[in-house]
Amino acid sequence: MTKQSRSENTRLHLVRSAAELFDRNGFSGATLEDVSRAAGVTKGAFYFHFSSKDELAGAIQAEACTMLRGAVYRALGDGADVLQSLVDLTHEIGHWLEHEPVVRASLRTARECGHRGAPFLDFYVDLLSAVETMLISAEQAGDLHESVAIEQASTLVLTMCAGVEMLWWSGIRQGSVRESLREMWTLILPGLAAEGDVQKIDPRGRVALN
Repeated sequence: MTKQSRSENTRLHLVRSAAELFDRNGFSGATLEDVSRAAGVTKGAFYFHFSSKDELAGAIQAEACTMLRGAVYRALGDGADVLQSLVDLTHEIGHWLEHEPVVRASLRTARECGHRGAPFLDFYVDLLSAVETMLISAEQAGDLHESVAIEQASTLVLTMCAGVEMLWWSGIRQGSVRESLREMWTLILPGLAAEGDVQKIDPRGRVALN
């Protein structure tokens, strides 16, 4: 393994170790010493990669955004109805909320520090952009109900994702996130999809996840 590869692996290990701590203890509740200890590196090694906890939080957001771009690509990759692809995307996010500390940490950090702007809101900003782009494509294809406005529809989808994250994080709701998303999409789709198209969309999502 080259020196550069080792450095990249160490950086990713720090990001993932920090994500687990931020997810569990919050941004303010995790110190740089905690991160260094969890990652098994010295403070000097930590500061070689990150100059501050804010920069580390930005790296977690960037990793989560990379995952999001991959999910959007997969959702749109088979040429399916765009609204179905949007449903599929939310189900992949639901899977992450149950299994992926990087995404959970990015969203918890957004709740704690979102008033500070970038980079703490980067995942939500990218998600909103992806949702709006997909809805615009659906509108152009004639797949949206004629009464639907893009801004309100994108707000609804983002609110659904953010609300699920908060409710399950707090323990107010329990059980399967994806099952809850299925039930919400069953309610939402009749008002979102063009008349006659609702039956073509599977609210369970088509993504096969472990």
